[in-house]
Amino acid sequence: MKHQLTKLEKFLTADYDAQFALLADPETKSEVQAWMGPDAFQQFLSFAPSPASHLGVGPKNILFAPGVMGCTLESKGLGGVWWLDVVRARDKLNELRLTDDGAREIDEDADVKPGTVDQAYIPFRKAVATSGTFGGSIEFPYDWRKSFRSSVDLLRDEINQVFDDYQKPVHLVGHSMGGLMIRAALMVHGKDLWKKVGRIVFIGTPHYGSTSIAGYLKNHLWGWEEVAVLAMFLSRETFRSLRGVLSLLPAPKGIYPGTRHGEDHPCANFDMYDAQAWKLGLNVSETLKLQNILDEVKQFYTDLYNWHTSLLQEYKDRMLMIAGVGQETLFRLEFDAAFWGLWEKTKKITHVTQCDVNRDGDGRVPLASAELEDVTIRYVIGQHGGLHNIPAVARDTITWISGGSIGDLKLSKTCAGAQKSHLSAEDQVSSAPLLEGSTTESKFRDLPDYENPTPQFRAKIESDLDAGRIPQVNLVKIL
Repeated sequence: MKHQLTKLEKFLTADYDAQFALLADPETKSEVQAWMGPDAFQQFLSFAPSPASHLGVGPKNILFAPGVMGCTLESKGLGGVWWLDVVRARDKLNELRLTDDGAREIDEDADVKPGTVDQAYIPFRKAVATSGTFGGSIEFPYDWRKSFRSSVDLLRDEINQVFDDYQKPVHLVGHSMGGLMIRAALMVHGKDLWKKVGRIVFIGTPHYGSTSIAGYLKNHLWGWEEVAVLAMFLSRETFRSLRGVLSLLPAPKGIYPGTRHGEDHPCANFDMYDAQAWKLGLNVSETLKLQNILDEVKQFYTDLYNWHTSLLQEYKDRMLMIAGVGQETLFRLEFDAAFWGLWEKTKKITHVTQCDVNRDGDGRVPLASAELEDVTIRYVIGQHGGLHNIPAVARDTITWISGGSIGDLKLSKTCAGAQKSHLSAEDQVSSAPLLEGSTTESKFRDLPDYENPTPQFRAKIESDLDAGRIPQVNLVKIL
């Protein structure tokens, strides 16, 4: 029997302008407001298309790839919009677990597919649609649970379709993991795609991974309260099956910047590509499964680095990287030797040293990982999840993909320059901090209550979720 979408699910699976049309129904409006929370909902309404905006006028030859958790995951078999509706679907989250090869769900009937890009990207999408140059953008939702290679054919097909539709070069914009997805597709299919691709912008992309993912693997999604709530319902076993997410671990020694001549890895004092070194208390079978994933991730980074090194400079000249700085970030994990030589305690290095590539970042991505060799880069003070919604970032992105020169870009050429930016507060602050969650990000810290919840604490969290007291969990992003 086919699942009948609820009004909220219809809203979550609709495109930008269609979502606002659905809000004309009072019941839908009420459900969406409860799901988002009243403050985030009001912020969402402020981005409604107006008659004067002329949405849809002009070509849409921009393809946008979101970051981790930046699109819905919908179950065709079991029904429902699972990912974004954490409050109502929390009992189903572990059915997102993948098989050992990472190709499909453990439950063969689940048939989970990517749906649509979420509300966190609406301000950026509206900026493109009202730019006067483009009529909007085409979004590329993908299954971020799976390896990059599982989606590159789909991205190739989407690029080909957009090119055929508009007979113009297709410009690519990727936020966070979306930028790596773009690079992976060009690595695999570049021979056919470069003649159809125009310019490329990476926004907050962890080209060499994120220590936050290492922290999540070691201590299971701790560090931020909204993420820790998610961890209460998503098991460690499920998380370890998500190859796409684990593909964002810091790149291995020899690939990660600053380690290519034998230097120690700045992100950890243990080998992150040795499953046993994590000391996760896994049995032999679980250790082998994790090792297989780590080997795959290591090979991916090696292939991507070798590809980029050999890439013609004329292709790199089409790229623009925008990196966020000035934010407390998990920069390094250190295990302390405990009695009998066991590694039981984890020290987290989060203190910012201004413009030190290994001690400055955007809250999720260290600066060393955000920089890409031989590619133009610009810097901005901002949180990872909201970089694309900073007006100055959106403007430079549009300037670049519209054919502007490097000299036309307004963001700072240096990290130090970003710290004393000439931009106004209006230009360099996210226009939608509630929608993308950047305003609710607390300082990175240990959260013992969430890591080992008592029955009473868990019951309180469940009660708060059901009563709509913590709707921000529905908007949470792990990267």
